[in-house]
Amino acid sequence: MIKQQFEITAGYKKWTNILLGVGGLALVLGIVFLAMSKDEVAQTRFWSVLLQNSVFFLLVVNASMFFICATTLAMGGWQMAFRRVPEAISSVVPVFAVLALLVFVGIIFGHRHDIYHWLDTEHVKHDPILQGKSGFLNPTFFMVWTIITLLMWSFVGAKMRKLSSQADEPMDPETSKKFIWNNTVWGAIFIVFFALTVGSTIPWLWLMSIDAHWYSTMYSWYTFASSFVAGMSLVAIYVVYLKNNDYLEYVSEEHLHDLGKFMFAFSVFWTYLWYSQFMLIWYANIPEETVYFKPRMQGAYGHLLPEPDHQLCCSFPAVDEKGIQTKLYHHCCAGGAHHHGTLG
Repeated sequence: MIKQQFEITAGYKKWTNILLGVGGLALVLGIVFLAMSKDEVAQTRFWSVLLQNSVFFLLVVNASMFFICATTLAMGGWQMAFRRVPEAISSVVPVFAVLALLVFVGIIFGHRHDIYHWLDTEHVKHDPILQGKSGFLNPTFFMVWTIITLLMWSFVGAKMRKLSSQADEPMDPETSKKFIWNNTVWGAIFIVFFALTVGSTIPWLWLMSIDAHWYSTMYSWYTFASSFVAGMSLVAIYVVYLKNNDYLEYVSEEHLHDLGKFMFAFSVFWTYLWYSQFMLIWYANIPEETVYFKPRMQGAYGHLLPEPDHQLCCSFPAVDEKGIQTKLYHHCCAGGAHHHGTLG
């Protein structure tokens, strides 16, 4: 008999509550010892951590809906065996959207120019570079476009999940044709808007404008690649977990193989973008561009960049692929997914 409903065990509930409690305690301690501190560096650390985490997890869970829409437009049927997994992951997009919005409201209306330097209106008046970008680097445009983006991600994602639930009922040929057409239309709408946000404007506003003097035309693609790899890794973790617990009866090693190939392909793409950006900036040696890498290579994190992290991101998928031949694919896929979800 096919297990259609996931049963939450007592141990699962216990650890979920423990982790939620640890997270809540960490937030309270951060507010007390960092946000309410008179030390400006401590306040900056508090808001920067909230910004990084809210954006990271929002983009990761939203990548699941991108995966659904992309495979829908490609008429891919293989993902139907575990489609409910990325759908469940994408269902928390509205939750993370609200959390991210609260962080943005705190930063923008709290005038945290230590995070976004372009919030300092007096400095902008004397900075020709920031003046040239003031058409979009301003609180009004930032908040309006952010709200539109979060609403569209949540609404179209919910629409795709609602359409998908219709597949649980028997269909006649005419209903099936309409079902495919509606999925294709709404999937295309999501993909187009995803390209206009994650593929371009959102990384500029949320992340790249932290250092508003520096820019890269590859930054948005780099952000997309890293978040998509982490998103596919999260999907793989849940699929392997559910499969090992006798769920997803129609999922075979071929499905896990395909998930692994997605991880492999976009890990290579991610590494390619990072190396291309770094190599071109290093070769040109233009101060306006090298200012991005100098603190990352010679500062507090200089011992991590550029080699070890990205060597792992590029080489680890090869371990996953080799795992197929050694009959250890379940473990390699889960291990690779954990790795990419951590480094993403």
